[in-house]
Amino acid sequence: MKKFAMLLVFGLMCVSVLAQEKPTETMKAHDKPMPAAMQMAKPAPEMQKLTKMFLGTWSTTEKHEPSPWMPKGGTGKGTATYKLGPGGLSLIEDYKSTNTMSGKFMGHGITWWDDKEKGYKGIWCDSMSPGGCEVSKGLGRWDGNAIMFDNETEMGDQKMTMKEVVTDITPRGFTFTMDMGPAGGEIKRVMTIKYARAGAPKAGEQAAETKKP
Repeated sequence: MKKFAMLLVFGLMCVSVLAQEKPTETMKAHDKPMPAAMQMAKPAPEMQKLTKMFLGTWSTTEKHEPSPWMPKGGTGKGTATYKLGPGGLSLIEDYKSTNTMSGKFMGHGITWWDDKEKGYKGIWCDSMSPGGCEVSKGLGRWDGNAIMFDNETEMGDQKMTMKEVVTDITPRGFTFTMDMGPAGGEIKRVMTIKYARAGAPKAGEQAAETKKP
């Protein structure tokens, strides 16, 4: 019994010592600098360039060329709003329009810069895609004063090649075109959307006028 009492006292002493040392160790752990991976990420220069040009609200006019998917083609009008994603690391687009083919259309897209692959990537969701959303299989890159996206998609059981280009970029507007065709075959223009800024640019939305070389 005496031996048990001595062990109990010894155990309590150890607990007391540990309790006194633990706060000090915890404080030391908190004093250590945060690992680089845990620090807030900063937008890449390529992402800052993109968001500076497109942030804000735009009015849009659509022209859809006749194609196997839209035999008569058509037109449409809508609005697009671009805003920053979390931390400014992405660009988010919300798109709404009314057109002569399907009536009302809604789309939602996110674009970001992939520093490892040195290109823009994106995901697009809309009210007409059978699967709802699709992640871009290609990369977007600057080609002079234009942004070019090469992509692939599927329509039914057929694989398609897509080329999306943003041109004529100024603080007041820009033009988006989409060419499409069977994989390995000829691609043709299927859609042109002209964007015009709605109202005067707000602070942070003003883009530098692009100059042609």
